[in-house]
Amino acid sequence: MAGHSYNNQLKSCWHPTSSSATFLSSFTGPSTPQRSKPAAVPSCPSCSCPPSTYCHLCRPINAPTHTGTSREGAYYWVDTFAHGATPSTAIHGGYDIDGTQIYVGRAFHEGDWLPAKVMPEKNVAYVAYNGQEHAKDRYQVLCEQRFDWVPSSGGHVPPGAVEGGRTSDGETLYVGRVHHEGSLTVGKVHPSHGACYIPFGGREIGNDSYEILVLRS
Repeated sequence: MAGHSYNNQLKSCWHPTSSSATFLSSFTGPSTPQRSKPAAVPSCPSCSCPPSTYCHLCRPINAPTHTGTSREGAYYWVDTFAHGATPSTAIHGGYDIDGTQIYVGRAFHEGDWLPAKVMPEKNVAYVAYNGQEHAKDRYQVLCEQRFDWVPSSGGHVPPGAVEGGRTSDGETLYVGRVHHEGSLTVGKVHPSHGACYIPFGGREIGNDSYEILVLRS
């Protein structure tokens, strides 16, 4: 995507809905001659979107740290760094085999926004992708609001399920968790695959039975 004009381009960003985060599209404006960007405000290095906008392909990876929270309806995601403070309202998701607490997060990886297991005690978050577990040091943490973990299976997504990400080809991913080898690990529910994938022990592990995070009505 690098090198294209940021005028009159179709951009996708995270915007609020009544209960969950969805992608909406909007034009940046009518076609006009390009204007130079202020030198003091860097543009997005991944796709040349306008300064201070930072599309979904770049946040939070290249977003400035002062962006803070990104509200999405009844809950919101907070940009977080591995060695930074974890918000006090972060949503607890489970625990690792050694008792380390796991929180609900998401991170950008290989063109996808992926639900992540966030482990503040170890200063890292992990995502499951392409058969492997990938460590991330920049991610977002889900905060506030009341949620329930609802048993599900086979890729079924109940009403009110929390959208945790989206693949590069547009499929929505949901926040799930699975009991595995003494842990309760947060992962991604991939509806078209009929499974919840968790990052564990260096691998991506699929499960057809899982719990899915749902916003309490």
